[in-house]
Amino acid sequence: MNFSYSKEDGYTKKCLVRAFKVNTSSTDVLFDQISNSDKFKVDKVIKISKEKHLKLKEFSTKKDIHYMHFALYNPKEQVSITPPKKNASDLLEVENLDSLHAFFLIKNNHIASLMQISTNWCENKIATIFEQFGITITPTPVLEKKVIEKIKEQKFRALHIDISVEQSDFVKAPSTFASIFKKEPKTRTKGISGHLKIDASGNAEIAQSIENNPAKWVADLSSDFYIETKKGERIYGDDMKLTKTYFAVPYGSKSINAKYAKEILEDFVEKEL
Repeated sequence: MNFSYSKEDGYTKKCLVRAFKVNTSSTDVLFDQISNSDKFKVDKVIKISKEKHLKLKEFSTKKDIHYMHFALYNPKEQVSITPPKKNASDLLEVENLDSLHAFFLIKNNHIASLMQISTNWCENKIATIFEQFGITITPTPVLEKKVIEKIKEQKFRALHIDISVEQSDFVKAPSTFASIFKKEPKTRTKGISGHLKIDASGNAEIAQSIENNPAKWVADLSSDFYIETKKGERIYGDDMKLTKTYFAVPYGSKSINAKYAKEILEDFVEKEL
């Protein structure tokens, strides 16, 4: 086993595996969409822009699961360095400098994702990658069942948002927030700043929606929010998403060996999906 569930010995590189689902409003199955496509060819390079090239480095299928490894890179990048000698150039030209390693296991309409080098905005990265191969999807996080059950058990007291909220902060504004922006001219033009708190008291519709369909709120809001239960517990947006942390041996300074990434994803799918 080339990974650990905790940071120990040589296993020091943190790897966060996230789970997503797609095609929730259609009959399409991502596994089949990939199988039926002739565009997923190993070593295929797609030129997204002059600075961004996307390459499918590995692709294999075992029973009902696809494994895929993508790399996003800049074919010509200048990296700032400290030269060993005076008056030497402090810029080093590097060919094919990677900016993203994306490892996926695809099972039906679920994606187990492990990203290295650049690890934020996974949903956007996944959607962009598959779009380049002719498949349009909108990944949404798979929810952590135990946490969701806790919300239903303890009941909703209040929703807290501790950021400046513009209407554009929502992927798709929930109906309640859409009505707020629509009805209040000042809110629509300037957004909501400070601490926004929506209590269950007097907002039965919101309370019922959060208790019965928390997935909608996790998808619509950024991670900078939390739900307060009637027992006073704070449950943050990221706590509701199905994720698992692993540790592996570093491969260079910012990534891990592709073989280890595959082993980690296989463990995650076996135990979590």
